[in-house]
Amino acid sequence: MYAFGEIVLVVIGILIALQINNWNEEQKNKAIEHQLLISLLQEFETNLTILTKTIETNTAIIEGSLEIGKFTGPSLPIISEKEMSQNMVDAFKYVSRYVPNKGTYDEINNSGKLSIISNPSLRKAISELQSQLELVKNQENSVIKIQNYTHQFFLNNGNFRRHLDIIEDALIDVDPSKFPNNDFIFLEKPEFETNLYLFIVMSTNLNTNFYLPLEEQTNLLIKQIRQNIE
Repeated sequence: MYAFGEIVLVVIGILIALQINNWNEEQKNKAIEHQLLISLLQEFETNLTILTKTIETNTAIIEGSLEIGKFTGPSLPIISEKEMSQNMVDAFKYVSRYVPNKGTYDEINNSGKLSIISNPSLRKAISELQSQLELVKNQENSVIKIQNYTHQFFLNNGNFRRHLDIIEDALIDVDPSKFPNNDFIFLEKPEFETNLYLFIVMSTNLNTNFYLPLEEQTNLLIKQIRQNIE
């Protein structure tokens, strides 16, 4: 009986030690999870600001393109070279590209730390974000491709030096060109009009069906993370 009692005490001691060890490990994981969630929250809040600015840029690009569209057709109206050059800047100087901060997000996904996040709903939402980011990137690439193709009409038919000389934010100072004014004759080409409006539609689609859903998804993630931190 004495020997049996000793065995029972040893087993109980082992079980208590295991329980303490598991508790310590759980507390350690909770501390790591808490710090990860704080870092991830800060990252997503910053990315939300970046995304808002990206949407604003894309909207300005659409508006500049629509202004150009007012002048396309078989017979050109009287066009101010300076005004049209500025419209070309608004439509083609910038590209719409969402570039989020992903340091903490990549660390969680690439190091296996995603399993530390205890809330399965939040864990799933974080995991699914990557596929949405890939969809956005692919759509941006398609939009930029048609944007570059459409801009090429001006580069092939216009005088870029004159363009730099008269726009407000040329980045460099140039002497006036000795060639004639830009006549924007490419505005009379049906192919230019088609590609311009294809670019407008694709850019609008980028806002409506990619950026805005991503914005909603990011807001939801921020809400979920705050709830788990609290």
